[in-house]
Amino acid sequence: MSAFNIKTLLGVGIPYVVFFFTPIAWSIVGIGVLLCADLFTGIRAAKARGEEIRSKPMGRTVGKMLYYGLAIIISRVMELAFIPWLPVSQLTAGYIAIVEFKSNMENIGELTGTDIWTRIKEVIESSLGRKQ
Repeated sequence: MSAFNIKTLLGVGIPYVVFFFTPIAWSIVGIGVLLCADLFTGIRAAKARGEEIRSKPMGRTVGKMLYYGLAIIISRVMELAFIPWLPVSQLTAGYIAIVEFKSNMENIGELTGTDIWTRIKEVIESSLGRKQ
């Protein structure tokens, strides 16, 4: 009997994969939602500006999904293997989420005429005591 039979691999591998992905699963899902929303709002904003909708810019969303997911997974590796005291995957996912959130708010602002992003920034800055 071999030590590396399929039952042993599944018995060890599945719990490890669950252990690895559980802390980042909602981050990856959340980034996916933000990217889909950005695609939708971006298309609507481009139509409102009278721009032609092309497949190449829309295809960037697929690449972003893959690369952002990979960035979060790599961050989880760094967190587990090298710097367990720093929530690298949360920091990475948070940064990506803010970038995509900002893009969504800009698109929505363009569609509605309400500059939501600037207002959010003002509220955050005032709550941090950084009035400008």
